[in-house]
Amino acid sequence: MHSILYKLLNINLILIVLSLFMSNKTFAQVEIFGFGGYEVASDVAVAQGDLNVYSNPNYGAGISFEVERGLQAELFWIGQQTTMDLKRYNGLTEPLFDIGIHYFQAGAAYEFRQNSKQKAFAFTSFSLGATLFSPVDVDYSEEWRFSITFGVGGKFYLSDKVGIRLQTRLLLPLNFNSAGMWCGSGGCSVGVGAWATFVQADFTGGIFVRLGK
Repeated sequence: MHSILYKLLNINLILIVLSLFMSNKTFAQVEIFGFGGYEVASDVAVAQGDLNVYSNPNYGAGISFEVERGLQAELFWIGQQTTMDLKRYNGLTEPLFDIGIHYFQAGAAYEFRQNSKQKAFAFTSFSLGATLFSPVDVDYSEEWRFSITFGVGGKFYLSDKVGIRLQTRLLLPLNFNSAGMWCGSGGCSVGVGAWATFVQADFTGGIFVRLGK
Protein backbone atom coordinates (compact mmCIF):
# COMPACT_ATOMS: atom_id res chain seq x y z
CA MET A 1 0.00 0.00 0.00
CA HIS A 2 2.78 2.43 0.97
CA SER A 3 4.65 1.59 -2.25
CA ILE A 4 1.59 2.50 -4.34
CA LEU A 5 1.13 5.79 -2.48
CA TYR A 6 4.72 6.85 -3.06
CA LYS A 7 4.47 5.98 -6.75
CA LEU A 8 1.28 8.02 -7.09
CA LEU A 9 2.87 10.94 -5.24
CA ASN A 10 5.85 10.92 -7.57
CA ILE A 11 3.64 10.73 -10.70
CA ASN A 12 1.43 13.57 -9.44
CA LEU A 13 4.45 15.79 -8.78
CA ILE A 14 5.71 15.24 -12.32
CA LEU A 15 2.28 15.97 -13.81
CA ILE A 16 1.98 19.18 -11.78
CA VAL A 17 5.38 20.40 -12.92
CA LEU A 18 4.66 19.53 -16.55
CA SER A 19 1.34 21.37 -16.39
CA LEU A 20 3.18 24.46 -15.17
CA PHE A 21 5.53 24.19 -18.12
CA MET A 22 2.69 23.86 -20.60
CA SER A 23 0.79 26.82 -19.17
CA ASN A 24 3.84 29.10 -19.17
CA LYS A 25 4.50 30.80 -22.52
CA THR A 26 7.78 32.37 -21.47
CA PHE A 27 10.07 29.33 -21.59
CA ALA A 28 11.82 28.88 -24.90
CA GLN A 29 14.92 26.88 -23.92
CA VAL A 30 15.15 23.19 -23.16
CA GLU A 31 18.28 21.63 -21.70
CA ILE A 32 19.08 17.93 -21.50
CA PHE A 33 21.92 16.71 -19.31
CA GLY A 34 23.64 13.57 -18.13
CA PHE A 35 26.13 13.14 -15.31
CA GLY A 36 28.17 10.74 -13.23
CA GLY A 37 30.04 11.03 -9.98
CA TYR A 38 30.27 9.73 -6.45
CA GLU A 39 27.60 9.37 -3.76
CA VAL A 40 28.27 9.12 -0.01
CA ALA A 41 25.90 8.32 2.85
CA SER A 42 25.55 8.60 6.60
CA ASP A 43 24.86 5.61 8.82
CA VAL A 44 21.30 4.99 10.02
CA ALA A 45 20.76 4.14 13.68
CA VAL A 46 18.51 1.07 13.97
CA ALA A 47 17.41 -1.19 16.80
CA GLN A 48 20.35 -3.60 16.45
CA GLY A 49 23.14 -1.12 15.65
CA ASP A 50 24.06 1.09 12.71
CA LEU A 51 22.95 0.44 9.15
CA ASN A 52 25.84 1.26 6.81
CA VAL A 53 25.38 2.20 3.16
CA TYR A 54 28.65 2.06 1.23
CA SER A 55 29.77 5.09 -0.78
CA ASN A 56 29.80 4.27 -4.48
CA PRO A 57 29.68 5.90 -7.93
CA ASN A 58 26.35 7.25 -9.16
CA TYR A 59 24.88 8.40 -12.47
CA GLY A 60 21.82 10.12 -13.82
CA ALA A 61 20.11 12.27 -16.41
CA GLY A 62 17.55 15.01 -16.61
CA ILE A 63 15.79 17.70 -18.58
CA SER A 64 15.21 21.34 -17.70
CA PHE A 65 12.94 24.07 -19.05
CA GLU A 66 13.63 27.79 -18.87
CA VAL A 67 10.64 29.36 -17.11
CA GLU A 68 12.08 32.86 -17.11
CA ARG A 69 15.52 34.36 -17.45
CA GLY A 70 17.80 32.69 -14.91
CA LEU A 71 15.14 30.27 -13.59
CA GLN A 72 14.81 26.70 -14.82
CA ALA A 73 12.42 23.93 -13.86
CA GLU A 74 14.02 20.48 -13.78
CA LEU A 75 13.07 16.81 -13.90
CA PHE A 76 15.88 14.37 -13.17
CA TRP A 77 16.83 10.90 -11.97
CA ILE A 78 19.84 9.80 -9.89
CA GLY A 79 20.81 6.14 -9.58
CA GLN A 80 23.32 4.28 -7.44
CA GLN A 81 24.17 0.60 -6.95
CA THR A 82 25.67 -0.09 -3.55
CA THR A 83 25.88 -2.49 -0.59
CA MET A 84 24.45 -2.45 2.93
CA ASP A 85 25.68 -4.03 6.10
CA LEU A 86 24.71 -3.88 9.78
CA LYS A 87 27.27 -2.82 12.38
CA ARG A 88 25.89 -4.42 15.51
CA TYR A 89 26.36 -2.91 18.96
CA ASN A 90 28.40 -5.99 19.98
CA GLY A 91 31.10 -4.99 17.47
CA LEU A 92 30.25 -7.53 14.76
CA THR A 93 29.43 -6.50 11.19
CA GLU A 94 26.72 -8.45 9.36
CA PRO A 95 26.58 -8.20 5.54
CA LEU A 96 23.00 -7.61 4.36
CA PHE A 97 22.51 -7.21 0.60
CA ASP A 98 23.26 -5.18 -2.52
CA ILE A 99 20.78 -2.42 -3.19
CA GLY A 100 19.82 0.11 -5.84
CA ILE A 101 18.96 3.64 -4.66
CA HIS A 102 17.04 5.79 -7.16
CA TYR A 103 15.91 9.41 -6.80
CA PHE A 104 13.05 10.69 -9.01
CA GLN A 105 12.88 14.45 -8.59
CA ALA A 106 11.16 17.62 -9.85
CA GLY A 107 12.43 21.04 -8.89
CA ALA A 108 14.03 24.31 -9.94
CA ALA A 109 17.49 25.75 -10.53
CA TYR A 110 18.45 29.41 -10.34
CA GLU A 111 21.36 30.55 -12.51
CA PHE A 112 23.52 33.48 -11.37
CA ARG A 113 23.95 34.67 -14.93
CA GLN A 114 24.16 38.37 -15.78
CA ASN A 115 23.49 38.00 -19.50
CA SER A 116 23.05 35.39 -22.22
CA LYS A 117 26.66 35.78 -23.40
CA GLN A 118 28.18 34.78 -20.05
CA LYS A 119 29.96 31.44 -20.53
CA ALA A 120 30.60 30.44 -16.90
CA PHE A 121 28.30 30.95 -13.91
CA ALA A 122 27.10 29.36 -10.67
CA PHE A 123 23.64 27.99 -9.89
CA THR A 124 21.64 26.65 -6.96
CA SER A 125 18.91 24.00 -7.06
CA PHE A 126 16.09 22.53 -5.01
CA SER A 127 13.86 19.55 -5.76
CA LEU A 128 11.37 17.16 -4.22
CA GLY A 129 10.06 13.76 -5.21
CA ALA A 130 10.50 10.14 -4.19
CA THR A 131 13.38 7.75 -3.53
CA LEU A 132 13.23 4.04 -4.28
CA PHE A 133 15.34 1.60 -2.23
CA SER A 134 15.43 -1.62 -4.24
CA PRO A 135 17.28 -4.63 -2.71
CA VAL A 136 18.84 -6.95 -5.25
CA ASP A 137 17.76 -9.94 -3.14
CA VAL A 138 14.23 -10.82 -4.29
CA ASP A 139 13.34 -12.02 -0.79
CA TYR A 140 13.11 -8.40 0.38
CA SER A 141 10.56 -5.78 -0.57
CA GLU A 142 11.21 -2.38 -2.13
CA GLU A 143 10.86 0.77 -0.01
CA TRP A 144 9.68 4.20 -1.23
CA ARG A 145 10.38 7.41 0.69
CA PHE A 146 9.52 11.04 0.05
CA SER A 147 12.75 12.99 -0.53
CA ILE A 148 14.18 16.45 -1.18
CA THR A 149 17.52 17.67 -2.53
CA PHE A 150 19.55 20.88 -2.29
CA GLY A 151 22.41 21.61 -4.67
CA VAL A 152 25.01 24.12 -5.81
CA GLY A 153 27.16 23.99 -8.90
CA GLY A 154 28.54 25.66 -11.97
CA LYS A 155 27.94 25.61 -15.72
CA PHE A 156 30.69 26.19 -18.27
CA TYR A 157 29.79 26.63 -21.96
CA LEU A 158 32.14 25.00 -24.47
CA SER A 159 30.08 26.33 -27.40
CA ASP A 160 26.74 28.10 -27.90
CA LYS A 161 24.78 24.93 -27.12
CA VAL A 162 27.06 22.51 -25.25
CA GLY A 163 28.70 22.80 -21.86
CA ILE A 164 29.97 21.13 -18.71
CA ARG A 165 27.82 20.93 -15.57
CA LEU A 166 29.48 20.40 -12.17
CA GLN A 167 27.31 19.98 -9.09
CA THR A 168 27.20 18.83 -5.49
CA ARG A 169 23.88 17.93 -3.83
CA LEU A 170 22.52 17.07 -0.42
CA LEU A 171 20.05 14.16 -0.81
CA LEU A 172 17.49 13.72 1.96
CA PRO A 173 15.05 10.78 2.01
CA LEU A 174 12.61 11.56 4.82
CA ASN A 175 10.90 9.67 7.64
CA PHE A 176 12.33 6.23 8.16
CA ASN A 177 9.70 5.51 10.79
CA SER A 178 8.35 2.06 9.92
CA ALA A 179 8.51 -0.82 12.37
CA GLY A 180 10.61 -2.86 9.96
CA MET A 181 12.68 -2.23 6.91
CA TRP A 182 13.05 -4.69 4.02
CA CYS A 183 10.76 -7.50 4.98
CA GLY A 184 10.57 -10.81 3.18
CA SER A 185 9.43 -14.39 3.61
CA GLY A 186 11.90 -14.88 6.45
CA GLY A 187 10.81 -11.79 8.37
CA CYS A 188 12.22 -8.27 8.59
CA SER A 189 15.97 -7.86 8.33
CA VAL A 190 16.30 -4.56 10.22
CA GLY A 191 14.07 -2.82 12.75
CA VAL A 192 14.18 0.95 12.31
CA GLY A 193 13.65 3.43 15.13
CA ALA A 194 11.16 6.26 14.72
CA TRP A 195 12.34 9.24 12.65
CA ALA A 196 15.74 7.72 11.89
CA THR A 197 17.68 10.01 9.58
CA PHE A 198 19.43 8.94 6.39
CA VAL A 199 21.49 11.54 4.56
CA GLN A 200 23.32 11.22 1.25
CA ALA A 201 25.42 13.65 -0.78
CA ASP A 202 26.81 13.44 -4.28
CA PHE A 203 29.51 15.12 -6.34
CA THR A 204 28.92 14.92 -10.09
CA GLY A 205 30.09 16.20 -13.43
CA GLY A 206 28.55 15.87 -16.84
CA ILE A 207 27.55 17.38 -20.16
CA PHE A 208 24.50 19.50 -20.98
CA VAL A 209 23.05 20.39 -24.35
CA ARG A 210 20.78 23.43 -24.76
CA LEU A 211 18.09 23.25 -27.42
CA GLY A 212 16.11 26.08 -28.94
CA LYS A 213 17.27 29.60 -29.74
